[in-house]
Amino acid sequence: MGHKLSIFLTALLLFTTIFSFMNASPAEANRTVVVATDVLNVRETPETDGVIISKVQRGESYPVVDSQGEWLKIQVTSTKAGWVASFLVTESSEGARSTASRAASSATVQVLTDDLRMRSGPGTNFSVVGTLHSSASAVQYLEENENWVKVHFDGVEGWVAKEYVTIAAKKQEAPAEQPAEPSEEAQGKVAIITTDGLNIRSEPSTQGEVLGSLSDGQQVEVLAIRGEWINISYDGTVGWVHSDYAKIGTSGSGEQGLQTPKTGATIKVSGLNVRSEPSLNGKILEQLPQGTSVTILSELNNWCEIEYGNGETGWIAGWFLERSGVSSPPQSPATSDGTIVIVDDATNIRNAPSTNAKVVLRASEGEEFSIVGQENDWYKIKLKDGSEAYVAGWIVATKGSAPNIARAGAEQYLSNKVIVIDPGHGGRDVGAIGVQGTYEKNLTLRTSLLLQDKLRAAGATVYMTRQQDTSVPLHARPQMANYHQADAFISVHYDSIDDSTVTGTTTFYYSNSDKLLADSVHSSLIQFTNLRDRSVRQENYLVLRESTQPSLLLELGYISNRGEEMTVISGDFQERASTAIYQGLAQYFRGN
Repeated sequence: MGHKLSIFLTALLLFTTIFSFMNASPAEANRTVVVATDVLNVRETPETDGVIISKVQRGESYPVVDSQGEWLKIQVTSTKAGWVASFLVTESSEGARSTASRAASSATVQVLTDDLRMRSGPGTNFSVVGTLHSSASAVQYLEENENWVKVHFDGVEGWVAKEYVTIAAKKQEAPAEQPAEPSEEAQGKVAIITTDGLNIRSEPSTQGEVLGSLSDGQQVEVLAIRGEWINISYDGTVGWVHSDYAKIGTSGSGEQGLQTPKTGATIKVSGLNVRSEPSLNGKILEQLPQGTSVTILSELNNWCEIEYGNGETGWIAGWFLERSGVSSPPQSPATSDGTIVIVDDATNIRNAPSTNAKVVLRASEGEEFSIVGQENDWYKIKLKDGSEAYVAGWIVATKGSAPNIARAGAEQYLSNKVIVIDPGHGGRDVGAIGVQGTYEKNLTLRTSLLLQDKLRAAGATVYMTRQQDTSVPLHARPQMANYHQADAFISVHYDSIDDSTVTGTTTFYYSNSDKLLADSVHSSLIQFTNLRDRSVRQENYLVLRESTQPSLLLELGYISNRGEEMTVISGDFQERASTAIYQGLAQYFRGN
């Protein structure tokens, strides 16, 4: 009898769980949230003193089965559901973008023009990190937004304008023949790399996909030798390198013989950024002063993983290191292996590394010059007549093993800032409706997603009150900013009024302490969007009043005016508006 009762209760519980999913409100159907705090209490009832029935961790995602005010009911397990505060979770980003995300492993990018600039972030205000040509193959797709595509090519990651590329599914290719165990001729052998930026390829051919790159002095395991190509294994990657750029030797005893030896080094410049990953997009962890001693743990694409301080680790640009026991001319890490590519017509070439130096040549877009050295942020190059001159490193692209030089721009003021973006309205609340039927909720999300990508590329930590078309309680929006102690809370809106002749942009703030933030962002919006200036105004809006963090509410244009509606729905305006907010925030943080 007890056994039957147990079975009955279990069945009843499963039925109740399934029933709760079937009866979730339409607004909650297929809705998923991600935990945005380290540990989040799940409560039996939607109140702060409700009994805690479970705890969930940051980054975990759960389906939403119900909502009540500022509380969401999530399905923790098949038999357990409970309530969490909505401002401590974020909407899942799945399906958020109008352009469906493609898996990086299943898509490639075809370049449609020559000299296409790759930038460190999704916008023309970000520095150029390289160029692509229409003949480029194996350009790997990483991600995209409305106007930009992030790609990986030849060891470099960057963003390119979407209008100049097409994205296609990658053809399924048979995997390159790679022995699971070292061949007899390669038994116990290692290869020591003799050049920087050596590509690891998927097959023994220059047409093989680039899987990564190696630096001068690195030691890798040899699996097989095929003609002029060496099958190697390094740090979890198996691929091929050309034998012209490696010396084969015998490994030491044990596993240590296959490790890249740790090397001491000294920082050569002041204020060198230590990043969380080997890329300019990596989060800045710390700045190290000139003369700091560090230990190199590993190398990737001209970046070095270092150990410093009391055991902290991170990545720095390797060309700013002076290695112990290695003699290299100061300030000249670049070699003749690299070239610079002119990206703008009439680029000044000077006789000394200074903007005050005499201009000896004005180069044309697409011209290339060999690099013979580097002094601070300037490349020393060889001109066609054999003479030497200098060009500012931050205005050109590079090819080969030479490092890219990026002069710190707006990103230096946004790095490590915490920004909460609030795309107004959403779900059943469509907001204003334009003359042609445009929903405000869709426009606010478009602008916010573009802004999010720009801020993240600059190293900011960004939280969104919603990532897709879902309803978010009004009180929960500023509470997310309060919880994360945001450096800025930006609520994005578009306006409407009965008078169809009214146009323009308005910026609202509540606290007098936020006036400077409002002025900075509003000034940038007027400059970039060219809409009518409706001024900065103080207003008692709930999302501003209940925020304890610096906060703004932006009305970016009137969709009740037919002409302005046509303007703001364009991709060009969305790009300019998101850039304007980005630059306005940078200007504000620069002065604070």
